[in-house]
Amino acid sequence: MGFLQILLSSVKGMFPDLLYWTIPPLVPFIIAEQIWPVHARPKWRDYGMNIVIALTTSYLALPLGILAGIWSAALRPHLPWKAISLSFHDIAAVPVAGRPLEIVAMIFVPLLAHDFWFYWSHRLEHAVPVLWSFHKLHHSDELMNTSTWARDHFLQNSWRAFFSIFTLGLFFDLDFTDAGKAALFSFMFLAGLSLFYHSAIRVRLPWLDRILVTPQVHRIHHSVDPVHHNRNFADALPIFDIIFGTYHRPAPEEFPTTGLGDEYRAPRSIWSAQIGPVRDAAKLLLTKRSSERETAVR
Repeated sequence: MGFLQILLSSVKGMFPDLLYWTIPPLVPFIIAEQIWPVHARPKWRDYGMNIVIALTTSYLALPLGILAGIWSAALRPHLPWKAISLSFHDIAAVPVAGRPLEIVAMIFVPLLAHDFWFYWSHRLEHAVPVLWSFHKLHHSDELMNTSTWARDHFLQNSWRAFFSIFTLGLFFDLDFTDAGKAALFSFMFLAGLSLFYHSAIRVRLPWLDRILVTPQVHRIHHSVDPVHHNRNFADALPIFDIIFGTYHRPAPEEFPTTGLGDEYRAPRSIWSAQIGPVRDAAKLLLTKRSSERETAVR
């Protein structure tokens, strides 16, 4: 199946699934945020803008995600190493506990690989100015809430899709059935966790802070306080922040204000949310090219 056929097929079947996965899962967290808010209660317009950004990003980021998978599969046979073949079927053969163990493996094996790759791509988004131009849309949410999990620029998601799908595809070879199931199970777990840890619920889980990302742990990452900058990058497993020295464990009452302040005010329209970062990135690149020319002339 060619690129255009895959793209058209994906676009055709996406809309109902997007609505199903984007809106109903938010409801219990929105209710909790209204009852036990961290600071001010998020308003309906805060949720609405993030949902619109998420829907447009899903469609705009789709082409590069598909291309990343196609390119990695095409390149894999020409590499000087053999891709690691993974199968979860053998686990299912274990007596009694086989099927539950297979599902757990399908969740956490992809999650571990994803989180390692995500950790480093996320650090790059904070370190490289052009990538930060797109990622700052996510951080600009002044009242971070459960819907912030999907507040991503389409070029940021395209970069992440390329970084993870393309590179992981060079090292691992899963059959389509296993890959589809593993992607579904790990996505369901990660989506639920991400909805939870982006939420503005005043909850303290110190016993969990070093095992999984919690609302307090991730709130540190979104904090306006410079002390918290470049901390807690992980998407699900704090172990990578702990290993690489970027972990900040929150104090019992540490619920900082979020957003980017005067550096970048939250966009109030879908146009400024999706086009504004592209304009900012273009200015950065043009300024860099201009300064390089001036340096060369000197």
